[in-house]
Amino acid sequence: MTHFKNITKEEALEILNISTPKEVINYYNNPYKIKSEELEFYRVNGFVTLSNVLEKYPLDYARNLIQAAVYLKKEDDKRTLAEKTPYEQSFLQCGFLSFEYPAVKDLVFGKRFAGIAQDLMKVNGIRLWHDQALFKEVGGRATPVHQDSSYWPIQNPALTTTMWLSLNGSSKDNGCLYFYPGTHKAEKEYVDIFKNPHEPERLKKIEKVYAPLNAGDATYHSGLTFHGTDENRTEEMRKGMTIIYLNDGNKFDASDKRNSTHKSCDGLKSGQIINTIYTPKLI
Repeated sequence: MTHFKNITKEEALEILNISTPKEVINYYNNPYKIKSEELEFYRVNGFVTLSNVLEKYPLDYARNLIQAAVYLKKEDDKRTLAEKTPYEQSFLQCGFLSFEYPAVKDLVFGKRFAGIAQDLMKVNGIRLWHDQALFKEVGGRATPVHQDSSYWPIQNPALTTTMWLSLNGSSKDNGCLYFYPGTHKAEKEYVDIFKNPHEPERLKKIEKVYAPLNAGDATYHSGLTFHGTDENRTEEMRKGMTIIYLNDGNKFDASDKRNSTHKSCDGLKSGQIINTIYTPKLI
C-alpha cells in the first residue's frame, strides 16, 4: 500500500487494540474554554478556528490511532490515485470508525469536543451525527465547494456543526479548508461536487477565507456554511479527523430521497426525533 510509509498492519492492530490511556481519556473529556470572541465569530461567519483542541501526548496518541484505523480500512486498495474515481481522488474517507474501534470511540465520544459544539450552537444537548477520517493523498484533487447539510436528511441543518481536527497540520498547499463567511444564514443548496461541481451564484461576491491549521487545531463549521479545499500539492498526506454533531431533538427529514437512507437514521420515519444507535447523546 502506498498511502502510508511508516506503519505496518501489525503495528496498526497493536495501536487499535490497546486501551486508551487514562490521561488521554481525561483530556478527551476535559472542557475546552472557548473565548467569547470566538463564539461571536462563529455566530457571524458560520465557522471558527480553535487552537490546541488537542495537544502534546493526547494529540500524538490520536494521530497514531486514526492513522492506524485508516490504514486498516484502506490496506487492500492497491490502486494508484489516477485509477480512482474523482470522489476517491479528493480524499481517503473512512466513516463510523467509532463503531468499529473502541479506542476511536473514546475520542469521538469525548465531551471536550462535543462541549465546543454545544457552546457554538447554544443548545441544551448534543448528539453524534457521524465521524469520518478525511485524508488527502499526495496529489489529491481539490474538494469542490459545498454545504455538508445538503447531503444530510436533517430537518434543522442550522443546528448541526462539524469539527475538522488537523492531525498533522493543514495549509493551502496540502488542502486546508476554506469557507465562505456568512453563508450559513441562507437555506441549503445541493451541489453535486463530483458530477456537477460549480460555485453557486450567491457565492460569487463573497471572498473565501482559508483556515490553515497546526496539528491539534480544529475548525468548527455550520452544516449550512459553504466550504471546500484546494488540491494537495505537497509530498505528504494531509490527515484530518471530523466529528459531526447535531442538537438533541433534531428530526429526520426523508423528503430528499437522495439522502433518506443515511446510516445514522436507520429505521426512522420522517419527522421522528433522531435517536438511533449511531446518534447517541454525548452531552
